[in-house]
Amino acid sequence: MGYVRELPTIGRDIGSVLLLIGGASLLPIIVGCIYQEWYALPWMGTSTAAMLGLGGALRLLPQNNISPRASLSIAATAIIWVLVGLLGCFPFIFVGMPIIDAAFESMSAWTGTGFSLATNLEDWPKTILLWRSFMQWIGGLGIVAFSLTIASSSGLVTQNLYRSEGRSESFMPSVIATAMQMWKIYLVLTLIAILAILLTGLNLWDAVNVAFCAVSTGGMSIYSEGIIHFDNLALEMVLIPIMIAGAIPFRLYYVTYVSRSLRGILHDKLLQMLVGVFLIVSAVLVIELSVTGMPLLDTLRESLFMASTAVSSTGFQNTNFAGWGVAPIFFLSIIVIIGGAPGSTAGGIKLNRIQVMFEALTWWIRKTLRSPRTIVPMRHDGKPIYGTNTENLIAKSLILVMLYLLLLTITLVIFLHDPYFSENLLGTIYDLFSCIGNNGSSTGVIGPLMPDYAKVILFIVMWVARLEVIPVLILVLGIIRGFDPRKGSKRRAE
Repeated sequence: MGYVRELPTIGRDIGSVLLLIGGASLLPIIVGCIYQEWYALPWMGTSTAAMLGLGGALRLLPQNNISPRASLSIAATAIIWVLVGLLGCFPFIFVGMPIIDAAFESMSAWTGTGFSLATNLEDWPKTILLWRSFMQWIGGLGIVAFSLTIASSSGLVTQNLYRSEGRSESFMPSVIATAMQMWKIYLVLTLIAILAILLTGLNLWDAVNVAFCAVSTGGMSIYSEGIIHFDNLALEMVLIPIMIAGAIPFRLYYVTYVSRSLRGILHDKLLQMLVGVFLIVSAVLVIELSVTGMPLLDTLRESLFMASTAVSSTGFQNTNFAGWGVAPIFFLSIIVIIGGAPGSTAGGIKLNRIQVMFEALTWWIRKTLRSPRTIVPMRHDGKPIYGTNTENLIAKSLILVMLYLLLLTITLVIFLHDPYFSENLLGTIYDLFSCIGNNGSSTGVIGPLMPDYAKVILFIVMWVARLEVIPVLILVLGIIRGFDPRKGSKRRAE
């Protein structure tokens, strides 16, 4: 129980994050004042007050100089995401959503998953609609990363909290500097997206909300029909590069800016893989949809857009899958769980882990065909890797891939016992793949009519998947066994 002495420090860290997110939630309130939606301000204010109140209370915990162990800090990140998911849901309750639906909506927005259980978005005040879009935008790069850019000297356990958010990638000497540079890049991408969307004919209000949800690869919309509401081919074509831009490692933007050259970004193996997957998926969908007899223009429109929404894990969709056969839907389900690149706003298993799996397979085949005495290095990103470095690289990727597949299998087995899900097997498979990939495109199975227990399970699934499983696993094991890393070794010694 030695970790108990470290809890006040962790509590103060969590409090700092809640205070900063609560402060950021004032933006929708300001917008509500501009639109004179006075009736909606108390609704929005409930989340603001809850975050500021709980955050302030946690900051009052006694301060000590004890540095918390890494496992406790990592678990704290998982706790932060649950808290903002629950505290951010209050405005949705006031617009008529049941509490379970509201919590689901909040977690879906924060994690950038993009599923929605709302049925009357057109009736919502702009204050709440912007809050929903803003949640996706903040969650796109990470709640802790957002907090670090605002309060770099707030006393946060910066390294462990930041690195356990799942999408963090250091390209600066410190995590604070990395977070700040990523958010600068993020702001520039958002502004470019808003301007590009405005050129397609949307008004400023729609453009801002669509940009927030596209750059963050969130995928929600302020209209019940989603992107289909606009029926705007130009918008859909503009969104393709915007969504992919959000799924590109942000370090490439930084390297390009510093070097003033496109050489680095054009020769990056991961970016080439991302573009290659997009082209392959597009080609496969074009062929598959052409076979169904769909008109050529519709085939190209739906194929290109859905390919980009899948590889970027955005979740926007310009189709309800009517007329699609079993094969293209199942094929796309595999892509949505993979997601985009690390160090971006994309969710999913991530392309770099799939890349490692293919490199490991190639290495194993080469090694098998050579003489047993021959040393055959594994090549990763064009560089040779030897010995334990090879084993560690493969093990880390393989473990995470297996954890994602385990999460998928457990959820699928539970759901298929329910007639609601088993009667539409293909739709259930696609939507679960999409949920675990934090994608959000849907065949309609995941929606307001599904059982409440399923909404609770998917709330947990979105949370676990967004943090890439490990932080939540550490939290659960820590609660059961304690956070002392020596406990396991003592038991083994006994």
